Amino acid sequence: MHNFIRSVIVGTEISPPPVCAEAFQNHFNNANHTDWYDHGDHYEAIFYKDKSEHIALFTLSGGLLEYKMYLPPGYLPELIKGHLESRGEIMNVVLRNKGNSIEYEAIVRDQELTRSLVVLSDLGRVIDEHLL
Repeated sequence: MHNFIRSVIVGTEISPPPVCAEAFQNHFNNANHTDWYDHGDHYEAIFYKDKSEHIALFTLSGGLLEYKMYLPPGYLPELIKGHLESRGEIMNVVLRNKGNSIEYEAIVRDQELTRSLVVLSDLGRVIDEHLL
């Protein structure tokens, strides 16, 4: 537990392999406050770019598996925003790019204050939805 808390507060001090660091730089130029995590079969980078939090996953050989970024509701495409607002208040949205496929993961709260996780395709099709 102590190591987990320390890694959250101080950082991980993990250096990724040079191939991952180079791939990261190529994909996310001008990123800052980057923390790396070694998950054994992939590396994860958590960082800020353009005032937004991002998470990127890299293979051991430097391939970008996927990245996620927090999206304020004002940055949502109108189709996605309208679909989510019809379900309730938008609490949080994450854009996920995996293999050039865009998805939106959102937490929405209805009038009874029940929260749901809704996953939508870039065309607004519901991929998954369940209560939290």
